[in-house]
Amino acid sequence: MADENLNKIKVLLSISDIKQDDLLNLLLEDNQARLLSYINQDGNNLVSYPTEISWLLREITVRRFNRIGDEGKRSSSESDVSATWSDDDVADYAAYLRKYRAKKGGNGITRFI
Repeated sequence: MADENLNKIKVLLSISDIKQDDLLNLLLEDNQARLLSYINQDGNNLVSYPTEISWLLREITVRRFNRIGDEGKRSSSESDVSATWSDDDVADYAAYLRKYRAKKGGNGITRFI
């Protein structure tokens, strides 16, 4: 799945060479870990990232790639062009992740003491 996601991300970013593959793979790996952490917060314990929501992994990776150089900023403008970023990329997709977690049984955790 990693190579497939890498190739699709490169298409989305119009990258045709391999010069940025290491960076893109690092972003993919980090984002996958963040998303798995969110999905597994109720004890689901998925070991690998689910392919049915791989589109989400690609979208967040493209967003992070496009923000390189502007980390820590909430907005940036140059001439007539301005951009605004969210502090938490995962939060922007929380509705989709909640639906996935609910489908997989992750609606909350009950602890008996």
